[in-house]
Amino acid sequence: MSRQADIVPIGHQANGSLEVALYYRRLLELLDGMAPLSSFEQLANAAKGLARDEVAADSMGDAMATALRLRENFELKRKREVELSALYETARDLSALRDTDQILQAIVRRARQLVGSDIAYLSAADEEHGDFYVRVTEGVMSQDFGRIRVPRNIGVCGSVARTRRPFYSNNYSADRNFDHDMGIDRAISGEGIVSILGIPLELEAYVMGVLFVGDRYVRSYTPQEMAVLSSLGTFAALAIDNARLLEEAQRALLLAKDANSALRAKADDIEQAAVAHEQLTELIARGGTLDDLVNRVSNLLKGQAGVIDESSTLISGSVPDSLTDDELAKAMRESDRLGRSVALMSADGGTTLVAAVIGGSARLGALVFTRSRPLSPPETRTVERSAIATGIVLLSLDRIAQIAHRNVADTVSALLRGITDPFSPESARRLPPGISLSWPVTVILVELLTITSAQASSALRSTLAGRDTISAEFNGDLAIVTNTSDPERLAKRISEKLDEAFGQRVTIVISDPIASFDKVPGEYEGLRRCLSLIRGLNQQGRVTFERSLSIYGLLFQNKGEDAIASFLRGAIGPLVEQDEKRKSQLAITLLTYLDTGRSVQKAAEMLGIHVNTMRQRLDTISHINPDWSDPSKTLEVHVALRLHALGRAV
Repeated sequence: MSRQADIVPIGHQANGSLEVALYYRRLLELLDGMAPLSSFEQLANAAKGLARDEVAADSMGDAMATALRLRENFELKRKREVELSALYETARDLSALRDTDQILQAIVRRARQLVGSDIAYLSAADEEHGDFYVRVTEGVMSQDFGRIRVPRNIGVCGSVARTRRPFYSNNYSADRNFDHDMGIDRAISGEGIVSILGIPLELEAYVMGVLFVGDRYVRSYTPQEMAVLSSLGTFAALAIDNARLLEEAQRALLLAKDANSALRAKADDIEQAAVAHEQLTELIARGGTLDDLVNRVSNLLKGQAGVIDESSTLISGSVPDSLTDDELAKAMRESDRLGRSVALMSADGGTTLVAAVIGGSARLGALVFTRSRPLSPPETRTVERSAIATGIVLLSLDRIAQIAHRNVADTVSALLRGITDPFSPESARRLPPGISLSWPVTVILVELLTITSAQASSALRSTLAGRDTISAEFNGDLAIVTNTSDPERLAKRISEKLDEAFGQRVTIVISDPIASFDKVPGEYEGLRRCLSLIRGLNQQGRVTFERSLSIYGLLFQNKGEDAIASFLRGAIGPLVEQDEKRKSQLAITLLTYLDTGRSVQKAAEMLGIHVNTMRQRLDTISHINPDWSDPSKTLEVHVALRLHALGRAV
């Protein structure tokens, strides 16, 4: 700490060499006490006239000049010592890894103190917004000043960032060496700033901010002040970069922890998947059944598994009763479209996954898995892999079924063509295991129009799964040979299943029980004639017995499908047209009259009308269609009326 040196007056009472010696002594005392310059000036003024000659005067002047230089050098060294101390403190703050904002606040405070400015602040670069924002301030009175955001090309901040060099202005508002912004100028003038100095915070040629000092009066900034502020700026840049590196390190550490957790979870998933894959592979390799696979999946995932076919019919395991066939069918189609499982919520709060089972390019059905608690992603993938295994098992079963189907097809063909007796001991061995058929049998013929036999067989798999029934395509139709005691009920179930699966009713004709092998071809031909007759009547979708149409089938055998319509038009066309036009009942009246042996009384009773009304109708019929009473035409008209009635009854 400097001290004020006492100045001893020099007067005329001291003479000669004594006064000169006293002058030098007083000069040394001023220098030792780092007295202000005014004290040196007072001593110089008081010593004038003491020198006895020019040599002494020059010597005293040189002594005064030397003392002033020493004082100046000492003052510079003291100031440099303060600057170095500030830089040292800043470096120590950095090495201590203190809070970044605290370090920057200390740097701004020291910058203000070292330069002796009114205010100091630091603007940091915002890479996301492409501008600078005020991060810390010192000596600022306005709160709005701390909210300044400066574009990279505006103001002193923009000049410093662009040139990467210090920039100052001793008259900010009037300086035209940089671009102004009204908002920023308003904030600067609000603080009363006149002079301002900006120092780049640069690291590896990148300006990450600007350190500012400002004063509320006109002043200049020395190169020494710029140098020390540049050093502080470098420390500030290091602090900001250290904070960035620390943040990146922490983020990397967090990512590493997350990655480690993910790897651990992935390893567990892989292990679980490997166990499931090993067990499923072992099951497939040893030729496990569908029931074996369903049980294996249920045990692996601690839930309930089931397999449904394309028509949502359960073929193995079990599915929740709360799920309807429509819901399962929709989920199966969606799973096929997405290529992954579809989740359904059960009524009891459990979770059900439906994964489509694909074999080649065809959808074979779906694997349905239900559990009371939700499934994790690895468990979901296990269900989806199990669906693939289900497809393999179904394809394997299908291959076995194809062999059996070929044998069944050969058996049905041989039976309907009358080649061999398929139920003889030699031929029965070709039937699939579990099938047991004997005479008499019933043949059911299903007309397949737009439905393929493979589609029909798939949809009817469960319906025709009994041990007393076999089926195969024959001449474009589905031929079913059965020992069932109620063939009509079976035929109606077939019609309902196909309608449900494909949205269309099919024509089905049922034979009477056939007692022996030699009668089968004739019965089959009768079934074929009935199918043709129903097509001629335009009554497709009917389920009927062959015996109810056999006589008519014989009449129109090999006549073409339009022969029946032509026959009806020629025999009773006018009557039918009259009924359709007048809503009358002439056709049914004449049919009843002929069926009762031409008895007016019986026909009237059967129709529930008066006898006179019956006679009036017959007169009208004779007027419209006079040929009906011609004995040579009566049978033809009678048959036409029956065919017409059959068509209307369907």
